[in-house]
Amino acid sequence: MERRTFLNWVGVGTLASFFPVAIAACQSDGGNASRAETETPEMDSSIREDGFQALGTIEELDEKGVIVDKRNAPKPVMIFRDPDTNELVAINSMCTHQGCTVQLNAEAKELACPCHGSKFALDGKVVNPPATENLDIFEVKQEDNLLLVKVG
Repeated sequence: MERRTFLNWVGVGTLASFFPVAIAACQSDGGNASRAETETPEMDSSIREDGFQALGTIEELDEKGVIVDKRNAPKPVMIFRDPDTNELVAINSMCTHQGCTVQLNAEAKELACPCHGSKFALDGKVVNPPATENLDIFEVKQEDNLLLVKVG
């Protein structure tokens, strides 16, 4: 085999080995769930007659600080407690700019998008662009140990 042919094959092989990494980096979510924000396991989250569905428990919320549900509800939901009032908040966790999952920064009292820097107040209003639309707020209530959210 000629040296030039060998070097061409090595170059092609090197480029091909980086292809899966490049594809993973281009995914919209980018695996940006923080340690405290993990998806809830599958549970009986069927929508009740009153429009509410169970998306977590108080115990789970107190343990993790935040519940993010992308599977059970019609839209991605983040549930947390407002640090000032300790009231439950349920919000659409998908950034209105390009769909990345926002993350709760309780100390700064904001929701931040790790993809492009958008920031939202805890009531879903845009504080820092590039996002221009507010996040949807959902009705949330506690019933026994369950957190019920009305998404639709």
